Amino acid sequence: MNAAAWRRYNVGVSMKLLFFIRNIDLKSRTFGWESENGPSVHELIFCRAGNGELYGAEGRTAVSAGNLLFNPKGKLNGNQAALRVIQVLFSEELFSPSVNMDREAFYVLGLIKLHARKQNLVALSKAGSERMVTLLDAMLWEFQNRYRGYSWAIRLKLIELLITLMRDSQFKISIKNLKPLSSSRIQDAVLYLSTDYMNQITVEDVLDACGLSRSHFHALFKQETGRTFVDYLSWLRCNRAAELLVTTDRTILDIAMECGFNNLSHFYHVFKREKETSPKRYRRQAVMS
Repeated sequence: MNAAAWRRYNVGVSMKLLFFIRNIDLKSRTFGWESENGPSVHELIFCRAGNGELYGAEGRTAVSAGNLLFNPKGKLNGNQAALRVIQVLFSEELFSPSVNMDREAFYVLGLIKLHARKQNLVALSKAGSERMVTLLDAMLWEFQNRYRGYSWAIRLKLIELLITLMRDSQFKISIKNLKPLSSSRIQDAVLYLSTDYMNQITVEDVLDACGLSRSHFHALFKQETGRTFVDYLSWLRCNRAAELLVTTDRTILDIAMECGFNNLSHFYHVFKREKETSPKRYRRQAVMS
């Protein structure tokens, strides 16, 4: 379905939730939804059977049964027989940030979008794949039959699908210590920091990610997180470093570099301020306890 057809579809039907789902058997098909001056629309492609490859600008990605593609861009080809996939298109307008449950959904969706920046394919676990099929089949049934309350049923199942994806063992973004915030803009900033903390990050980088002015960002960030931007980033890096100190035998220098610190002396200074002990003593105490 191209952009024009998608707009005609949503204008022509009574369901105004901007949602579409269907089964497709394909040998070769190009994907890559682009919204035009409208709500942010996302595309999910779940492979039910077969195997193939997605050919995109960044190379080839192998796709097989149980895999899920989030916002794929490129041509998906089946290797031998046709691929059987489920296609889902949904708009973020489905969720309202003023509703607490929907705020949670925005938070989960934000995590998945961040995952997709690095890899838009998730090779789900067996349990996750089976659950995904159940939810997608239920949404497809609701969409085709349209009994009373079907739009709410679809919406709730979509939220459950996003949570199933986030909780799957193959989902590679750590969600430890991450909590939904009341401001979706600051939530975007926190999620950005949580996935890129190991790199050099400036305030300008985060402003680009959340779309706030510098003064508004600093005030709102402190209000939402209880920390300044710099303090929050230090806290995040030290938490990750503390985890690596306890769970690995890597050198303290290696850990400091992986967690985004420029040099060892700066790492020691910040870590001691956050944890009230040195990295070496923190590791030793963890081993003894």
